[in-house]
Order: sequence, then structure tokens, then C-alpha cells
Amino acid sequence: MKKNLLLFAFFAIFMFLGIMALKDGMASPKNERVYLILEKYIPYTLEKRVGGYSIVSKETGVKEKPPAKDLFLRLEQLEKLWGKEFLKLDNDILIVLDKNKNEVTKIELRTKEEKDWVKNYFNFN
Repeated sequence: MKKNLLLFAFFAIFMFLGIMALKDGMASPKNERVYLILEKYIPYTLEKRVGGYSIVSKETGVKEKPPAKDLFLRLEQLEKLWGKEFLKLDNDILIVLDKNKNEVTKIELRTKEEKDWVKNYFNFN
């Protein structure tokens, strides 16, 4: 009886720690519509390789090979750094800029949730 209880406790602790580790490695939730539009302007993409994935800069071709547990967090960090420099929020319009600070496109934010996501994800105040 004690053996079964000990085995169950070990399993429960193992599952809890596994779930916590998985949760720590997950990226922030994204607004589907806005992120899908922004994705074509964000200069980073994932490339499958034998040992997992690499983050590739579309502009320079430079590849980063972060550990698997940090992959999505690093990609998010790069996207946020890009957003601070190349995105501008003007009321309900998100403006995408190029490296010369010229306007590339405007994205109309249709709902409060979209605007809140942009503000939170890219740390606009």
C-alpha cells in the first residue's frame, strides 16, 4: 500500500514539474488576425534542421540555434525587438515601417482586444 502511494506521489510530482517546465517554455498567446498579417513583415522565421529548429533572419540569413526549450521565447524576444523599432501605433492603426522609417503598410485594429494585444505584446505604452 505504501509502495503504491509513494509511486503515485512520485508520478504526480514528476507530472507537475513537467507541466511547469512546458509552461515556462511557451511563448505568449498571439492575436491570430494581426499576427498573421504582421508575420510577412517580421524578418525572422523558423527553419527545420536535423537537430531541431533554427531562427533565421530573412534579411541577413544569420541563423540562431537556441536550445529547444528556449526557441519560442527567443523568437518572441526577437519579434518584440523588431516591433519596437519598426512598428508605430497611431490610435487604431498599426503602421509597419521599413529600415528607412518609411511606411510599408497600415493595419487597422478592428477590436479593443487587437489593440490591447499589440500594446502588450510589443510593449507600447
